Formats: sequence, structure tokens, C-alpha cells
Amino acid sequence: MARRIRLTTWYLRKVASVVSPAARRADAVGRTIRALAAQNDLPGATDYEAEMKPIGRAWVRRISDRNLWLWYRFNDEELTLIAVTTEPLVPIDA
Repeated sequence: MARRIRLTTWYLRKVASVVSPAARRADAVGRTIRALAAQNDLPGATDYEAEMKPIGRAWVRRISDRNLWLWYRFNDEELTLIAVTTEPLVPIDA
């Protein structure tokens, strides 16, 4: 089941500050987003829940081979992209 992807204003601000459109980082972000949207069981095994101000709690997935972390929330129909950051954060349950 593919989820509809929703981009938040905060995500658009954050991704523009860390990823240029023609860069390999942008390709890696796109691949990760497509994988998340297509995945039936979220969160994934390597995802973790974390908290960041001002967005609050969200799930985080590391973007493969990049120093980037994708923040998201989800339900059965929708994947909401919250932010992309360059620094890992401590999981809530750590």
C-alpha cells in the first residue's frame, strides 16, 4: 500500500537549507521518501522516535550513505515529512 506524501512547511524550509536540488544528497532523500511511502509496516526496524523543537515528536530515519536524517509522521493513508537534519538526535527511549 503506497501512502500519499505530504510536505510540511517546516520540511520545505529545512530540506532547502541542507540539500541542493541537483546534488546526490537530493537523490538519496528522494529514494528514502519513496521507500517510506511504499513500506507497509512503519516505523521501520532502524527508525526511532525522537523529539525536536519546535516540531515535537516524530519518527526519524537515517538516509543511507549520507549524514542526513529524515523526520516523519504517518498513518494508514499518509506519510507526512517533517524535516531533514544534518545532526542525529537522541531517541526518546534512550
